[in-house]
Amino acid sequence: MQKFYFDIRDIFRAPRLALSGKKLFIQTSGLLCGYLGFLILTYLAHLLSDRRLSEIWGSYGLFPVYDFSFGGFFPWLIFVIGGVLFISIILLSNAAVGKLTYEQLKGDEFYSTKDSFKFLKKNWKTVLLSPFSILALVIILLICGIVIGLVGKIPYVGELGLGIFYGVPIFVVALFTAYTLFIFFMALFMTPAIVATTKEDVFETIVQLFSSIWSQPWRYFVYTGLSGLLAKLGAFVFGYFCFRGVQLVNWSVGVLMKDKLSEIIEGALGYLTVPSSILYFFSNIFPGIRFAYLVPEPGWGAGLNWSKEIAAFLIGITFILIVFVVVSYALTTFSVGQTLTYIIIRKKKDDENLLEKKTEEEEEEEVKAKGEEKKEESKSETPSGENQK
Repeated sequence: MQKFYFDIRDIFRAPRLALSGKKLFIQTSGLLCGYLGFLILTYLAHLLSDRRLSEIWGSYGLFPVYDFSFGGFFPWLIFVIGGVLFISIILLSNAAVGKLTYEQLKGDEFYSTKDSFKFLKKNWKTVLLSPFSILALVIILLICGIVIGLVGKIPYVGELGLGIFYGVPIFVVALFTAYTLFIFFMALFMTPAIVATTKEDVFETIVQLFSSIWSQPWRYFVYTGLSGLLAKLGAFVFGYFCFRGVQLVNWSVGVLMKDKLSEIIEGALGYLTVPSSILYFFSNIFPGIRFAYLVPEPGWGAGLNWSKEIAAFLIGITFILIVFVVVSYALTTFSVGQTLTYIIIRKKKDDENLLEKKTEEEEEEEVKAKGEEKKEESKSETPSGENQK
């Protein structure tokens, strides 16, 4: 088990713990799967809004992440489903990364990606239902407000009732609703860490969410903010080395290919239609500080033959994967930071060291070991009994 201080010093481990092949593979796979689902459903929403496929591709390419102008209820519904699908897969990926981090902190360096997927198979409902149950409560309370407004339209009685009960209970419930909505947004960050480090069900996870933020607010927000800063800085450094790596490849290969490589790279950049604001955010050290590496502008190439077109497409997909890995490293760092934060908060709040707590896997192994011991004892006792007869 690694030495743990249970204070802010532990949060600075996040970038190092996040730099793991297993964690990056899980986070990148989740980001890709979630984004592909969002991409398909967003394109479908645009198509249902009477837009042609060529027009959508010309406007957004592979990254329709802005200018959501849909017409009608069903396109918007499909778009929202795509967003929920994306968030759900990211939550599951964060939980798997948190589980890997938790086992690593407990000293199990051999906890595998396959084991984390088995963990998700058992606990995916808790990961998803915990935050969305809070959201459902907010929606129910908002519907109650609409019903109160409907009752308030009743002449005389409705107006008087609204005036009498506006403070208590209407305002009190509204205040609770606002706080619950705030907890929902925090749940999107914290739920994967809680599920990854404990064996709680949906109800207990929600209780831990409320109690952690209520009892340790300053510690949670300071540690979460620090995790975000470390994620941003780590993504900048990691992205810088990826950028220099691409430059090194292009320079060494271009010694002999020269103009041919330039044409292919220009065509490959045409597939990297990530909005410039997103590229600038990750290629700049911090917003408001002009210290960045410049990603070349996308271009479609000129007159490429079929072999160059295929090469440009494959390299373009590689560029996109590199961008996703850089973003995934930021998400992984933040996920690890949330796991560390919850372990610290649980220690401060309940004086419980989660790193000494037995996991479900460890308990199952103990049960199996005891069962095997009993079988061996019964086998060893059986021959002696027969000899006595």
